[in-house]
Amino acid sequence: MDKKKEVNDIEPGPDSSRSVDRFGFIKTEQNNSQEGVLKNRSTHERGREERRIRKWRKMIGAGGSDWKQYCRRNPHVVKRRIRKGIPDCLRGLVWQLISGSRVLLLMNPGVYETLVIYETSTSELEIIRDISRTFPSHVFFQQRHGPGQRSLYNVLKAYSVYDRDVGYVQGMGFIAGLLLLYMSEEDAFWLIVALLKGAVHAPMEGLYQAGLPLVQQYLFQFERLVREHMPKLGEHFIEEMINPSMYASQWFITVFSYSFPFHMTLRVWDVFLYEGIKVVFQVGLALLRFCHDDLVKLPFEELLHSLRNFPEEATDPDKLLPIAFSFKVLSHLEELEKEYRKRLEGPNANSSSKRLQPLKSKTMPRVGSQVLSNSNVGMATAFKAFMNSPVGPKTTHFWGPVANWGFVLAGLVDLNKPPEMISGNMTAAMCVYSGLFMRYLDKKEPEAQQ
Repeated sequence: MDKKKEVNDIEPGPDSSRSVDRFGFIKTEQNNSQEGVLKNRSTHERGREERRIRKWRKMIGAGGSDWKQYCRRNPHVVKRRIRKGIPDCLRGLVWQLISGSRVLLLMNPGVYETLVIYETSTSELEIIRDISRTFPSHVFFQQRHGPGQRSLYNVLKAYSVYDRDVGYVQGMGFIAGLLLLYMSEEDAFWLIVALLKGAVHAPMEGLYQAGLPLVQQYLFQFERLVREHMPKLGEHFIEEMINPSMYASQWFITVFSYSFPFHMTLRVWDVFLYEGIKVVFQVGLALLRFCHDDLVKLPFEELLHSLRNFPEEATDPDKLLPIAFSFKVLSHLEELEKEYRKRLEGPNANSSSKRLQPLKSKTMPRVGSQVLSNSNVGMATAFKAFMNSPVGPKTTHFWGPVANWGFVLAGLVDLNKPPEMISGNMTAAMCVYSGLFMRYLDKKEPEAQQ
């Protein structure tokens, strides 16, 4: 009896009979084909790869001692080499060097250990609940309460204590998990601090603060960039009532570390850590440009599915990244940020109640006057006015809060599905119902006028 109990208490580990790819993920039919391509490529280019590693080692120096000096002397060489991809065996060290996290680590000895061992977090239960959702097909994180999940818990808990204003937000686990595959717990923790607090680039903590303010700003900027660089697709998105919060939120929240092929994610992170958040915008635009001709032909349901399931060819970093780098977005992003902040600081944005006032003043009088004369036509007119208003469903001002509520409700919907996709599905469902209602009203309005 006791022996049986002991056996049942042992948590299952990864299935050793299943093969894994070179990154440690359990192989599927799709990544089997990718692995074959990579294997053949490495056979033919092994010599060139070894030469690349020697160049990188010389550039970095022992333990990163020559890095700063080399960057000052040859910034263009460093940028070019990073865009080509950091050798996998050096990736963890280089990420720490280009993010500024190595400096933070050296300046704060013993801090991480104190946060993990001696501090408590109000988010501990949430973190434990979400741990198994992070890279569930990777051997390092598969074993319940195994070393991978324990390390992930420690990093997330430590940050939730370090920055109690941010705490822990669903989605942070993918970033922490990605880093843990290339560095120690303490190194991963300080790299997250460097990103969120802005050690090198602009702070990213707004991605995870209450209300996700930076997510809403980025979605506003991305929507405008799509309209500028791909006006035909931008117009099609408007016609089909598609906006970035329905497909691009997790791009920014997880920096492409969720739902994209891992080899693409690594190449994006190489450049992202060196060049900043603009890379996420560039890669997002490149994905849309790559599939542009197909996307402009699709109706709502198929369009939304395609925006969440890009073809394998579109996620090949050797094809995707050159397209991404062709988009010059930095100056325009700065202009759009100023425009967005002006909107937030306007006379109607001083408080949540004032922010709702334009919606009430624009829609309610129309509803009142039209419904008295003709209820069907009045409802259609008012609803269309709301749809096209500056705070309607075609804008991020409407869908941003809806996506936020999706995160809150995610844990109540499907605990086996990562929250980013749940919130997106909930947003999409609401938009489907809105679209169906509009189509119904469009058919009924001519009948009412007759």
